[in-house]
Amino acid sequence: MAIVFMTDPTTGRCALYDENGSTGDFNDPNSARNAPLNSPASHLDKVYFHSDFDYMEVSHGPTAVTVNHAALSIGAAPPGQIFPFGYTTAAADHLLLTHSLGYPPLALVIYDGNVCWPGMPVQADAGGGARFVTAYVTNTELRLYEFASVGSGGLPAVSREYTVLVFRAPPAPSGDVLLDFDPATGVVQMGLGKFDSSRRYLQVVPGGSPFGLSLGRTIDLNNGAPRAVRPDGTSYDPVPSGLQLGLGRGAMGIADYGYVYGASMAYGGSFTGSGSVQVQAP
Repeated sequence: MAIVFMTDPTTGRCALYDENGSTGDFNDPNSARNAPLNSPASHLDKVYFHSDFDYMEVSHGPTAVTVNHAALSIGAAPPGQIFPFGYTTAAADHLLLTHSLGYPPLALVIYDGNVCWPGMPVQADAGGGARFVTAYVTNTELRLYEFASVGSGGLPAVSREYTVLVFRAPPAPSGDVLLDFDPATGVVQMGLGKFDSSRRYLQVVPGGSPFGLSLGRTIDLNNGAPRAVRPDGTSYDPVPSGLQLGLGRGAMGIADYGYVYGASMAYGGSFTGSGSVQVQAP
């Protein structure tokens, strides 16, 4: 089949695609052979470009932002609890970027070379404390929610650098120009202004980029423990394999006869993720 570039003045669409068979008038945008033009979702395997698709225009970034996470001290144990380890918890909220787009946009946040997932650990302390973060957006801001638990000796302050990338929603069609090329600027516009080559669209970069768009879920639970799979295919298991629950034998004030340990509490599944597309801003 032939590769076709066609416009449809009625729908305002522009597309580059493989013909869908050979049935129908090749000049008719609504013929069977030109179905990818006005029914792109049903013919994704044939479409190379379509003005209806969201090519993910970059609005802000990539921008590096340093967040100073405050120190936390251990608190008093609640009634009936002997050891206050892990008892003290605290939450904080940090501004990463003001985008002022007027709606909650898609955004990516990178820490330590990996896309942040909800509840990503960014600090672990030998005393048992840990700090976790979740990125979220509002109509005007990209923010970072922090939750921390304090171990036996408190949790020290730490600075972490996050790299942020924010995307703009696709513009609504406007005007009456289906296809335009300006030889002075080299700018191409298509689909009633929905595509404009002067904008910053996301680029696919296999390997070498920490930014990634997942093709499915990225977190799995097994044995009560999570596993997160990064865009590069590597995985992270926050629960160490040596973590076991121990029950002490003996009563308060009586000699300790040792502990009885259960099985490992670490993740025991085989989740490898759903794959991802690594990307970067131009």
